Amino acid sequence: MKMTPRVRKILSHYESDNPGTKTNLARILMQGRLAGTGKLVILPVDQGFEHGPVRSFGPNPAAYDPHYHFQLALDAGLSAYAAPLGMIEAGADSFAGQIPIILKLNSANTLTAAKNLARPRGAPQTVLLTGATGYLGRFLCMEWLQRLSQSGGTLICIARGRDSGAARERIADALDRGDPDLTREFQTLAADHLEVLAGDVDEPNLGLDDGTWNRLADNVDLIVHPAALVNHVLPYSQLFGPNVVGTAEVIRLALTSKLKPINYVSTVAVAFSGDDVFGEDVDIRTAIAVRKIDDTYANGYANSKWAGEVLMREAHDLCGLPGAVFRCDMILAHRRYAGQLNVTDLFTRLMLSLVATGIAPRSFHEFDGRTDGARAHYDGLPVDFIAEAIATLGANATDGFHTYNVVNPHDDGISLDQFVDWLIAAGNPIQRIDDYGDWLTRFETAMRALPDRQRQHSELNLLDAFRPPTPALHSPVLPADAFRAGVRSSCIGVDRDIPHISADLIGKYVADLRQLELL
Repeated sequence: MKMTPRVRKILSHYESDNPGTKTNLARILMQGRLAGTGKLVILPVDQGFEHGPVRSFGPNPAAYDPHYHFQLALDAGLSAYAAPLGMIEAGADSFAGQIPIILKLNSANTLTAAKNLARPRGAPQTVLLTGATGYLGRFLCMEWLQRLSQSGGTLICIARGRDSGAARERIADALDRGDPDLTREFQTLAADHLEVLAGDVDEPNLGLDDGTWNRLADNVDLIVHPAALVNHVLPYSQLFGPNVVGTAEVIRLALTSKLKPINYVSTVAVAFSGDDVFGEDVDIRTAIAVRKIDDTYANGYANSKWAGEVLMREAHDLCGLPGAVFRCDMILAHRRYAGQLNVTDLFTRLMLSLVATGIAPRSFHEFDGRTDGARAHYDGLPVDFIAEAIATLGANATDGFHTYNVVNPHDDGISLDQFVDWLIAAGNPIQRIDDYGDWLTRFETAMRALPDRQRQHSELNLLDAFRPPTPALHSPVLPADAFRAGVRSSCIGVDRDIPHISADLIGKYVADLRQLELL
């Protein structure tokens, strides 16, 4: 970023601040008609612009359009625009990148008071969960229902719906995929320990009325926040509302009445910046002070989760809010419950497509010089293990700030090629194609010929992810020392350790897809 000597001198007085803060300040000081002078003017909007000019309270209908305020700041050549949640959401897409935008998350009084709020004590008895209809969220719901049933506690879920009954039905439907044991267990636990509220994390107050908001602020002990719009195609501007502003609202609730630790579900993509990879102990604000916005695959989603992590860090530093961030990679099928896999994800689509077309490459990976093919590793973990790990480690994170890279760290040679071997050994007729380019062409042609429903759930529209063959990595690039230590010390999982992917799990994909009538 180009800066004048005057702006550089101002920034030199903020050496103790993190690079992200200084970069944002530099952007504001280099914006508008006062750019580079060392002076700035910010347009702050709460209310009142529905009236006319200064000293006049005449009607100003144009100001009812939220875009009016963005354009006013631009036309006046101001340095930035500051507004609360709803105002920014209404124009974030149209005005992204045109002027620095400041989210007015809390008033100074709220931030000051947060430092003196009661801190969490003991095991949580009332837990608030967002995103319970999502793939990971539904099993976080089950995990917390099981835990709270032991202590007589309550799980409160916020889900979209015309009323609480409709919202509750959406959660039940997400869990009903043809396994009667799961349906029965959910109904039994939910009868005494589940409250569902109709709301939306994409709205002010999470879509709740003031009375309900205040009740949650007083009673909730822990917030688990996996809710997000997971879309690897949409740009950052369209994910800003649900994934960034929604997280800001969750943080605001956590800082109201009493401090409530937040378990925030992020993505491993946050820890990558170009060729650099960052571990669990790194402050993401310092490591990646600025992220590039472009149209590359999943750029918008990764940036939106990075912004959520930045908000979490800021809330911890400013207000002492306890936080635990869980960066997940591929979330695989549930090992026990039938029909429970993420039908829309890249991996499930691949399993369906390989079996439905009956062709696979000799190897998915670049040749590494071995006579028996490339030794590689696939990074994925079963959803039931991830849900248990997040609930266990998150419940213990009542102080400080913790980041966990939720990855499979084993150098075990279990790769996409191994999965094809397992599929063939289980009786699925799959032909290996020696030339990778030839396989890719034949694979695309075969998927286009599939029946409509299969084709819609195939890898067809995501085929670019397999161009060209992937490098043969022996284990994840991302370090997971804190996560593995936490899993072992807390005795999480059947083996009290991070599990390997098994032939049984890959076989279950075929069984589940058949149960869902996709194979």
